[in-house]
Amino acid sequence: MTKEQEKLITANMGYVVTLARQYKSDFLSTDDLVSEGSIGMMKAAEKYDPTRGKPFVTFAAPYIRRSIEAALSKVESDTEVRSTDESLPIGSRNNYTLLNVLEDVNAPKADHHVEESSLGEDLQRVIGVLNEREQAVVRHFFGIGEERLTMLEIGNALGLKRERVRQIRDKAIRKLHKAAQQTELKG
Repeated sequence: MTKEQEKLITANMGYVVTLARQYKSDFLSTDDLVSEGSIGMMKAAEKYDPTRGKPFVTFAAPYIRRSIEAALSKVESDTEVRSTDESLPIGSRNNYTLLNVLEDVNAPKADHHVEESSLGEDLQRVIGVLNEREQAVVRHFFGIGEERLTMLEIGNALGLKRERVRQIRDKAIRKLHKAAQQTELKG
């Protein structure tokens, strides 16, 4: 790119911004549209012939608009809605559908049982440092062998205010953390 072309581009960036603001997109920001318009202006600068008497901005406008519109149509075509039973183009001769790859949030994870039992063993080792009320709060708050409850629900079950449940929980967590650190140091 020549210095004259660079000067044309730099001097007319405001025009690209003006054109980009005329377009609205749910997928591309104005900055993205300005970037795309700048690419169009660079193409126009390479082809511009000042001897023809046409102002650069007039010459460049169609290039800028085409570049912005091409980016918008590409993004919009890439975000098309698909049916869950439509084949996905993952590879050749596939029968994959969106339903095949969607995660079943209700299905247990493959390593969930191992993780839970390991965590349960570690927790059982250190939970003995807590008094009975602290254990109840921790078990209910984190859903350990109990139904997971909010602090308000725990407070109602134990006859405590929500803030007191929070204080007990925080104190219990500090105790558990300290006990876990001591266990690590011994082990």
